[in-house]
This record gives sequence, C-alpha cells and structure tokens, in this order.
Amino acid sequence: MIAAIGATHVARGDNPPVATPARETFSVTYAVEIASATATTATVRWELAGIDEIARIRLRFDPERFDKFEGTGVLERRRGEIVWMPNAPYAHLTYQAALRHRRAPDKGFDSYIGDGWVVTRTSALFPRSAVLFRRDIEPEPKSRARLVFRLPRGWDAVTTMSLAGTREFVVESRGRFEHPRGWLILGRFHRTDATVHGTAVTIAGPAGAGVPPDRILALLGRALPLMHDLLGARRRLVIVIGADPMWRGGLSGEDSFYMHGDRPLQTPDRTSPYLHELFHVTAPFRPAWDAHWLTEGLAEFYSLELQRRIGVLDDRRYTQALRFFARYGVWGHDFTRDQTRAIHNNSAPLVLYALDRRIRHATNDAHSLDDVVHALAQEGGVVTTARFLGTLRRVTGKSYAAFFRRHVYQGEIPPLPDVAISRDTVESPPSEKGAVGKGSLEAGHDAVRAHPADAGSGQPRRP
Repeated sequence: MIAAIGATHVARGDNPPVATPARETFSVTYAVEIASATATTATVRWELAGIDEIARIRLRFDPERFDKFEGTGVLERRRGEIVWMPNAPYAHLTYQAALRHRRAPDKGFDSYIGDGWVVTRTSALFPRSAVLFRRDIEPEPKSRARLVFRLPRGWDAVTTMSLAGTREFVVESRGRFEHPRGWLILGRFHRTDATVHGTAVTIAGPAGAGVPPDRILALLGRALPLMHDLLGARRRLVIVIGADPMWRGGLSGEDSFYMHGDRPLQTPDRTSPYLHELFHVTAPFRPAWDAHWLTEGLAEFYSLELQRRIGVLDDRRYTQALRFFARYGVWGHDFTRDQTRAIHNNSAPLVLYALDRRIRHATNDAHSLDDVVHALAQEGGVVTTARFLGTLRRVTGKSYAAFFRRHVYQGEIPPLPDVAISRDTVESPPSEKGAVGKGSLEAGHDAVRAHPADAGSGQPRRP
C-alpha cells in the first residue's frame, strides 16, 4: 500500500476553460435523458442543424445494447447497423441505450446504474459512426457539438469534456463530426478537482468508494511530471471510481480511466493499477494487431519503474516485482501472436526491462528505453512491432533484431543474473514466501493471482 508521498504541486481548481472552436459549418446537440434513479436505459437524441453537407451517417452497434431507433429522413435498418440519411438541413434521431452491461459473461459490469449513480463510457451511449459528406456543398465540413444531460433531480455529471453550462458540455474530438468521448459518472457522487502539474484532474465516485482522493493526487503529483516528460502532457484527466458489482480492475478511455474502488494504488506484486491506466491514457499511440504485447508491457513496466523513480519502491521490492514477472509469465510463445494475458502483464514487461538494460549497456548510458518510447509518442499513430524495432535502431543507432528474435518472437526468458532471473526461475516451483507475496489480495479474490480474475488492465498474473 502506498502511503502519503509528501508535498506535491497540486492546486484546487475548476473545469478547464472552453476552447475556441474552429470554423463550424453545422451543429450537433446530443441529449441523454435518464428518467429516474431506477432506470435501466437512457433515451438518447441527436439533433442536427445546418447539415446540407451530410449525405448519410452509418451507425454500428451491439443490438443487445442499443434499440428502438427512430428519426427523421430515411433509416435503413440492419442487424447491428443503421444507415441514416437525414435528407434535410434539420434532423433528429432517437434511440434507447442500456445502462447495464457486463464486460464478459459472468464477470463485472463496465457500465452500471447503481444506488443513485451511473458509471459508464460514452461508447455505451453513442454507437460508432461514420459520416459521408457532400464535398460539393461544403469542402471543409466541421461540426459544433454539445452534450446535454437531462437527469433526475439532484443529479450531477462529470465528463472529460469542458463544461458549458448546467450538465452541458462542449464536445471536441478528432474528425469533422464531433463525437462524445471518455468515461463519465452521473448521479450523486463525491468529486475532487485539482490541477496537477498543468493537468486538470477530477476524481469522482460513489461516496466512500475507493482510495481517498488525496492519496491518488499525491501519487499523481510525483508521477505526472515523469509521465509528461516521457509521453507528453495532457490538459485533462478524469478518474472515475466504480463500486460492486462493476468490473474489478481498470479500464482506460480518452483523457480518462475507470478504476474499481477496491483496487489499491499498489498491488501485492508491487505494480500500480493507477499508473498502468495513466500510461494508456497519456500515450498518444495505439497498438496494431501484433503490438498489444508492447503497449500493455510498457504500461505495466512503467507502472513499476515510475514508482522506483519517485521513491515509492526500494531496490529490494523492485527486484521482487521483476521476479514475479519472470515466475508468472508465459514463455516459449510468440508475443506478437499469442494474446495470453500473462504475456502482456508479466512476460512483456520483463522483456522490456531487459531491453532497457541492453540499450543502456550498448550505448554507454547515452540512451534508454525512455528515448525510444518518447520518439514513438512524438510520432503518434499506430505502433507495430516492426515500427518499434525500427524506432529502436533509429534512436540508438544499434540493431536489436537478435534480441527480438529470441525474446519476443521465440519468447525466451531473458537472463538477468543481477536480479537472479534465469531459466531456472521459471522451472522451479514458487516458494511458500513467493506464493504468499503474489496472493495476498483483498478478501474474496483468488489467492493465486496478483490481480483479481475479474480485472481490466489489472489482469491475472497466472495464465
């Protein structure tokens, strides 16, 4: 458990100011209505104005989560898809969105309405959309968008978006058709606002749920400057805390992440669910199909490494965490093809630690893994394993093809004699002391796992 970390650069504040939008050619108002505190669905309405340049909007969705679509113009209905042709400068669309959804069968919810609160993502309220514009009418179409919540009396709303009025937010996203984004919480909840090293932070959750906000802010106050140096700064961060029966892990979103209230700042295996999700939120790149090992491995590696750098972990506990990675990893598999959670959460971060050591040795400490990750962040976009390997060579001036062949594609455990990690580390059974270290969890969770089985990025250590 992480104790108070000391003085931090934290200032209490309000939501960030509304940014001045670029030239807009049409407007969109999204309205979400929850009729009562016991409702299990939300009524969502899109109101579009000045949309001569829109030929059609294609919506793709899970039929079990969205239904009862109605609107002006023409709606072509297919299973899991609606093609909407407004056929007028003013149009509207309404539908029902389920507020409860399990992340996996018999697992916790990643969208839930509880006792006077709702925790969900905007993707649970707004289907994926693709818009076809008439460029002959408007060559540079751009929307102005607002999101409005109509909620039971006494309810409030927190989102990643800038506040524009009472339960009204400015919608800003990539693309020409603005789309709501990120995690949100609605209802009656506890909220803490602060500015931490230039980032407007909001922590919100049901009363009494989760780690005290001041302890989260203390961690962010030390870790955010290092994360900003590595990946670039974010102007906004929302942390939404959930409670049972929600998913007992962490899940990242745009400028936001969800964390179950039972998750600690530091788990018994010494990694940090909060820093793991913070890496995902801050990183301006996303993985291709063959690079999930990389992004998950980096998030887990830095959740450990940043704690060491800010003084939360001493060398003994840091080494213990590396040995946990070795012992509970899966070896002898191609990381780029095998999506086993133990590879992402154990094998990959250990290989990245070994890679960092290799880079420092090969360059006489002129470069490190930080330099490579920083270069990826500056470029952004989609990261493949080949692109990562190419960036490694460009940044360090060295080839690591042989290292990747052995430890990424063949999945061999890297020998690290300075921390007593070798092939024998995997082949020998866990000692009683090691087993206790991995299994000392919150009551009611599986004693052989470093994270509860029902987790998001905080996933099981054992396969």
